[in-house]
Amino acid sequence: MSGTNQIFNNVTDEIVMHPTSRKLLRAWERIRGEDAAPLRTDITMRDLDRIIPWTCILARDPHKLSYVYRLAGSAVCDTMGQQLTGATAFDDWPNFDRETILRGLDTVVGMKQPCVGRFLAHSFSGREVGFELLAVPVISANGRNVHALTTIAPFRDARGVAPDPLVTFQVRKIRILWSDMLPGEPVSTPASSSDEVRRINSSFLRVIDGGKA
Repeated sequence: MSGTNQIFNNVTDEIVMHPTSRKLLRAWERIRGEDAAPLRTDITMRDLDRIIPWTCILARDPHKLSYVYRLAGSAVCDTMGQQLTGATAFDDWPNFDRETILRGLDTVVGMKQPCVGRFLAHSFSGREVGFELLAVPVISANGRNVHALTTIAPFRDARGVAPDPLVTFQVRKIRILWSDMLPGEPVSTPASSSDEVRRINSSFLRVIDGGKA
């Protein structure tokens, strides 16, 4: 994961590269207004027009370090080659890469800050597909839970390539898009003491330091 130590002080559009990710982020910013996060019910299908198939809702399992797909878009399922709704997210990823993504998502639901990451996937035959993942916090209808509204979009269309499923995954970069200094304690700790989340000189950005030994 060599990219995680790079620091970007550019505008958000230079960090969030995929048009699908940008559409979600801009809709989320517009709808939340002055709030840390909008209600999930405040975001309509019209707001996410054309990106619904690439959109998922991830909920943290309170009993273990994992996330579950409460809902997974059809294009994401087709690209991954399996039905994801109800499944544990990133369960078949290598430990390091899975834990890196989970720490980013913990910041989304715990501190209500967006997260963007990029990862590579390889198929059984060796095809390589690059993806961008963007996750933004949304509050459940009961007001008690925070979920990660997420887009998982490839940089080239990889749907319908069968029987050649994606079988390996490697995180290349992960960023927290620091949008607000929020009062109070976070719901969950976004990183362990061995992988410090370091605030940098930017109004919206955090970098998760880390790397394979």
